[in-house]
Amino acid sequence: MPRGLNNWTYRDVVAFLKEKGFNFYTEREGSHEAWINHSTECVVEINFHARKSFPPRTLETMIRQSGVSKREWREWTQK
Repeated sequence: MPRGLNNWTYRDVVAFLKEKGFNFYTEREGSHEAWINHSTECVVEINFHARKSFPPRTLETMIRQSGVSKREWREWTQK
């Protein structure tokens, strides 16, 4: 389970994005996927890889791309 902005796995990110109205859009080059929120037109690129969790800077990039505040990402981990 993620704590704050640490230990987020692919499954955690996808679950959060689905809750926020994002849907799978397309596969990108290599092991990347694009997830889109049609109401806000935000696109988040996720690297689907074998590592257990994303580095914090990678997660920060996904947070910026999503248009969802860091606070909401952190609060989601409290559920």
